[in-house]
Amino acid sequence: MNANGQTKKKRYQPDRKYIESYPSYLSIGVFTIAPTINLKLNSELKEASDKKVNSDFKANISNILGFTLGYRGINVAVGFKVGSKDQKNEEYAKSRYNSIIVRLRHPVYYLLLRYSSVKGFTDLNIANHNPKDTLSKYLRRGDISITDYQFEGIYNFSWRKYSYTAPLTFLQRQIKSHVGILLKSGLSYNELSADSAIASVRQRPYYEKFSDVRKLSGLSIKAAVGFGGNLVFFKRMYLSAAVFVAYDLYLYKYTRFSDGSSKNGQSFVVVFDGRASLGYQSERFYIGLRYEGDSRGAKIDHVRLTTQYSYIGFEVGYRFKAPVFLKKGFDKVFGVKK
Repeated sequence: MNANGQTKKKRYQPDRKYIESYPSYLSIGVFTIAPTINLKLNSELKEASDKKVNSDFKANISNILGFTLGYRGINVAVGFKVGSKDQKNEEYAKSRYNSIIVRLRHPVYYLLLRYSSVKGFTDLNIANHNPKDTLSKYLRRGDISITDYQFEGIYNFSWRKYSYTAPLTFLQRQIKSHVGILLKSGLSYNELSADSAIASVRQRPYYEKFSDVRKLSGLSIKAAVGFGGNLVFFKRMYLSAAVFVAYDLYLYKYTRFSDGSSKNGQSFVVVFDGRASLGYQSERFYIGLRYEGDSRGAKIDHVRLTTQYSYIGFEVGYRFKAPVFLKKGFDKVFGVKK
């Protein structure tokens, strides 16, 4: 974390002509996010190609509200759902969402710990609707949930002049434009589950072994290379972007609904993720508009499963002079020398 920079300034001090840090400030911000969370199931059997038996599940969430706290190298964000895309339309299943994100910044690398949980999806493929449900033309699955625990680290080869975290944590500010090469690796554990089989009765003849699956657990091992940059204009305005190409080994285990039996397997895929943001930063005040996208995929027997997350968010915050007790407590916990 940033504490190392207090005792080894010559080794870990960024170039102040390009990056300004705020170790003595406590940043407090609020954010709102409009998310799109999709879960797609596609049968790759030949006989399923013209039967329209694929699923396009979508969470019914329009707005996530949260707050952030940041001091030195630590940034914590907590978010929760406050609105549905169409709260009056009973054709869609109700969705729930909550998340906690902890970001740890070192001048050279960046660590992310994220927990998120989503429950309640609607299958937008009308062909899969439940004929017994006379109130909706869609298949409503309020019992389907996705829980995700993610840990990742990013090494910044150009850390002296390019701050990957400046538009994410607002604990630094890019003063002059610069670009950099990034290396990312990470582990994530995710769980897709439902009270009954995930595939509908109509789909099951085309999903073979996956037709009776009610729980899918997976461990994802990811390595990625990326490129990012911050463009600074009008002194305090910035345009930031980063893109990664990731190689993902997915180790999974699924459990069937009928007899409780399970099976292990693995899948290897290439996926893309990235972010872009536009905003303003001064010494105290900051504001930013951000987009983040993450796609994950796996092939399980003859079924391809794809989970897509995309977020458009807005954050505004202010940096305060950190109180003395916070500084003393931080120095004591992390062993920072005077």
